[in-house]
Amino acid sequence: MGLSQPAILVLGFALLITISACSIWLVNLARTDAASVSHTLEVENALAGIQIYVRRAESAQRGFLLTRNPQYLQLFDESTAALPKEIKDLQTLSADNPAQIASLSALLPKLQEKLGELEQTVALGREGRWDDAVAIVNTNLGEDLMRAVTLGIEAMKSEEDRLLASRAASAASSARWLLAMNVFGVIALISLATLSVHLSQRTTRALRQAHAALSVINEDLEKRVEERTADLQEANKEIQSFAYIVSHDLRSPLVNIMGFTSELEELRTDLFHRLEVLRLRTGDTDTSQDETLAKDFSEAFGFIKASIIKMDRLIKAILDLSRQGRADLQPAKVNTRELVESISATVAHQLMEREAKIEVGPLPVIETDRMALEQIFTNLIDNAVKYLRLDVPGRIEITASETAAYVTFAVSDNGRGIDARDKGRVFELFRRSGPQDRPGEGIGLAHVRTLVRRMGGSVVLESELGKGTTFKVTVPKKLVMRHEGNE
Repeated sequence: MGLSQPAILVLGFALLITISACSIWLVNLARTDAASVSHTLEVENALAGIQIYVRRAESAQRGFLLTRNPQYLQLFDESTAALPKEIKDLQTLSADNPAQIASLSALLPKLQEKLGELEQTVALGREGRWDDAVAIVNTNLGEDLMRAVTLGIEAMKSEEDRLLASRAASAASSARWLLAMNVFGVIALISLATLSVHLSQRTTRALRQAHAALSVINEDLEKRVEERTADLQEANKEIQSFAYIVSHDLRSPLVNIMGFTSELEELRTDLFHRLEVLRLRTGDTDTSQDETLAKDFSEAFGFIKASIIKMDRLIKAILDLSRQGRADLQPAKVNTRELVESISATVAHQLMEREAKIEVGPLPVIETDRMALEQIFTNLIDNAVKYLRLDVPGRIEITASETAAYVTFAVSDNGRGIDARDKGRVFELFRRSGPQDRPGEGIGLAHVRTLVRRMGGSVVLESELGKGTTFKVTVPKKLVMRHEGNE
């Protein structure tokens, strides 16, 4: 070859030094990128913590005012007490980002106003001034403040998501360069090893060490993923249990209210009979005041009963959603095209009334829970039919695209669409978008997201106001059941 053994050794050492230096630099760069990503995740966790504590405080306030049960005060006090620390942590974490500092400065006054409104109403309830507390709630001030707080938090989350994407891309780029550098070094050392048994042995040992290190890293990464998954599942179970307990506790006083309302109606009849007897004894023949009073009573009782019925439906929806979140999934072969066509047949009458049609493309056979998938498609198709525009012929299209392990179903329509500001709200329980001129309680899409997540998938929304909406549901082709003991 013309190269002496010493020259080969010098070249090998020079190459090793160069690769080592580049690897150290890339490792340090990767560490910096990882630290940036970790910092972004900490900010997002702090934002999520604030949002959760505010919502818990609001839920406890509503439970306390509705049931007058002081048990809810413990959750309220714990939530409000935890918020200052979360806010301080967020201020510390955001100190390096001027844009987030500005957003946080705009958010904090709204957050303080919301906490003030919650504490004011709870304080009135503690003093027994229930009507005053309910009057404040009925002004919708709390809802407006909650919406402002949510929008502020979502704006900060969006900024962090942008930073996360940028920093993750930088980390991925560093990893690729590090991998490329390692591959180059291996190839170069193997090439030199063909000229020297000694260098070949050194290369072999280096490869074995690298493989061992990679195995350790992979094992550690898998362990972290399993731990994070277990934490998320445990948190989800706690939320479902909380929803079930709250809904169950609300139902008992609701039954009592309905019973006492019926008794009051019976007392009303007896009261008006006595008033009539007294009026006749005094010779008063004017019944107009009695009729006006009776009409007012009827309107009041009608409003109470309507409110009770509506609240009963909402409680039942929460209970159903909680039960679905705890129900066991049963994998089975499902012909999704046949499933979608059977669902479409149930809305055929509504489609004829709206001069609309459903187009079903080729859909695969997958192994999943039939009941869960049927509920997902039923909610999405019903939602599409419900919000079709009346000025154009309705069109709903259902298609699918596949990868090696997943299938993505797309349910598209040319309905009235969803405002960009509402895209993050429509998957929340009891949240609806646009004019409230169609029947519904804001439960269907929350149910869809819960089921899709339980199946190990995801759902995303694409929409343009006035033109239509597309929901994309991605689920595994083969549902994998995970038992609690192995999660």
